[in-house]
Amino acid sequence: MEHTLEWKPDDTEIFLTILVVAASFMAYFFMAKSQKMKDGFILKFGTEKTKVQWVLFERLIGVLFFGIIPLLTVYFIYDDGIQSYGISSTNLLLSMYWILGLSPLLILMNYFNSTKEDNLAMYPQIRKSEWNLQLVILSAVSWTAYLLAYEFMFRGYLLFVSVKYLGVWPAIALNIAIYALVHVPKGIKEALGALPLGIVLGIITIKTGNIWVAFVVHVVLALSNEWFSLKAHPEMKFIKN
Repeated sequence: MEHTLEWKPDDTEIFLTILVVAASFMAYFFMAKSQKMKDGFILKFGTEKTKVQWVLFERLIGVLFFGIIPLLTVYFIYDDGIQSYGISSTNLLLSMYWILGLSPLLILMNYFNSTKEDNLAMYPQIRKSEWNLQLVILSAVSWTAYLLAYEFMFRGYLLFVSVKYLGVWPAIALNIAIYALVHVPKGIKEALGALPLGIVLGIITIKTGNIWVAFVVHVVLALSNEWFSLKAHPEMKFIKN
């Protein structure tokens, strides 16, 4: 079958969306993994403070590249409103049912997984030996902001544009493929785990028309894992003062 390189008006949105997602993730990844930048943090804040400041920086640039840049693209370039990309109040009751159904399962899974050596080698991401309430709250808030941006880009911006031009199942396939690939730096276990979760959250997002289930479930997953891991980690402890 012969293919032409003729550009069609409908190609612009899907082409730009995939380009923005790819460029945003690459920019985030290379900044977050930059040893040169991290060394600069160590020089400025010292080794101990960098354990906190660097993770907060990673999450902050995640908000920028995963949330703000796609949001600006939607606002200034695309014709549809933000509600067409998952930031919507549709099916909130159905979304709540899904959240209440999935959250206990994920919390239970994290409870049993938190003591495993490979999990404790990575979590909590902030590698402070002593945590106080302020640090717990700061980490939770930064996690929540990061995950809202993350879910908007993957399950809002990318997924809803893909559904519009590719159809439901090709869009879900593309979404989970990219979602799994971005988990590869965290190891094979998280990359493989992203596949079934990506399918479930992709289907729910399309059925509800919003990203809220994916967002809240992801926050529950991240925070419960952080808190269980903090409690289980032999080199970390929570102090009350």
